[in-house]
Amino acid sequence: MNVVQEMLMEEGYSSPKDLVRDISLMLALQKIEQYKSECELFEKKYAMALKEFDKALHKEKGIEDFEKEEDLADWEFVAKALNWWQKKVKELQSDQAL
Repeated sequence: MNVVQEMLMEEGYSSPKDLVRDISLMLALQKIEQYKSECELFEKKYAMALKEFDKALHKEKGIEDFEKEEDLADWEFVAKALNWWQKKVKELQSDQAL
């Protein structure tokens, strides 16, 4: 048994694959918290959900608010990233990842 295998066994891992899955899961959970926090900032700033904000912003024809348009683009990106990472957590938890 080599040093790496011995260390993994000592920490309760039967293989390097299990360790990689756990590290990936921790990374994904960290990303989820980051993107949730960013979404919440936008929700507090505009006192509404993303879909409502998008609808309200595009309801005003001929009026451009560059700050709000930029916030919308950022918010959409954050929401998509949050969704992507949430899917990855489900995959990791169901052993589909490795």
